Amino acid sequence: MDFTFHLIETITNNFAEDQKVGSGGSGDVYRAVHDGEDTAVKKLHPLQGLDDKQSDNEYRNLIMVRHKNIVRLIGYCYETWHKYVEHKGKLVFAKAMERVLCFEYMQGGSLDKHIQDESCGLEWPTCYKIIKGTCDGLNHLHSSQEKPIFHLDLKPGNILLDKSMTPKIADLGFSRLVGSTKTRQTEMRDGTLGFMPPEYIDSGLISEKFDVFSLGVIIIKMLSGNMSYFRCSEMSPEQFIELVSENWTKKLQANPGYSSQEIDILGVTSCVEIALRCVDKDRNKRPCIKDIVHELEELEVKIGKMSPPTYHTVMDLPSYVKSVPLTQGIEAQEPGSVYT
Repeated sequence: MDFTFHLIETITNNFAEDQKVGSGGSGDVYRAVHDGEDTAVKKLHPLQGLDDKQSDNEYRNLIMVRHKNIVRLIGYCYETWHKYVEHKGKLVFAKAMERVLCFEYMQGGSLDKHIQDESCGLEWPTCYKIIKGTCDGLNHLHSSQEKPIFHLDLKPGNILLDKSMTPKIADLGFSRLVGSTKTRQTEMRDGTLGFMPPEYIDSGLISEKFDVFSLGVIIIKMLSGNMSYFRCSEMSPEQFIELVSENWTKKLQANPGYSSQEIDILGVTSCVEIALRCVDKDRNKRPCIKDIVHELEELEVKIGKMSPPTYHTVMDLPSYVKSVPLTQGIEAQEPGSVYT
């Protein structure tokens, strides 16, 4: 739906500071109420590299994206007008422009609140649910559209969680629609350091493997923590997988009566192995997201065969973790920078 800038000014109380809930490189985010529902309003900073028609077409395509693991873009505003402004002591007639995106408002906070120095603060079934859901959402962006959509700023702060810990990819503001070549080169360097692949930093190269690299960093941080993540480049893949496995084994053993340790460690090591391939410096050696989703589905089948018949009981979890209760809850948080 199209929002007028006047309407957006009204529901944000003219972008009042007390309604601002986040700020970042791409814009400022405000909490608003529209038609009785909470809405996240993101006022974008000036966007370089797109003319008026391209910008309008990209947002019209993004608003059509619908998936359970993607935060819904419910509307946007793109308006231009001319006005007199002071420039070097003189009044000049200049073009003014406003771009605003309106998203569904997520109460559950972002994934980065759960990543600690040593490991993710969530239980393994919940971790897997977030990993698989994020992969499904990214696969939808890359594969299920008329033109692939590359996110280009995937990070824990842009993965939002609802009350049942279902992940949703947020902030498509940096995203790019691409044509048949599926590869672009840009002089712009948007994104977040630490989640950008080397070919983008060095040459501005954009492809589906950009998001795959970011996904790998996210999974590694989830399973090894912020501190251990930096040891990844100093160790062989086998050594790093063993380190993560040992840490998770200790964590699982600390939970009295936990009966799924063997199953969960297989899941942990499998996901770490996938993540390490995702962060390969050579983008051609990284898996595509479709293959990652397929690997996870095969993992679920394999582990499902290891599980007793009564294992599959909780319908909102992936198949091989359905009998394990969610012991880790989440408190409602203000989104802060999660849309930025």
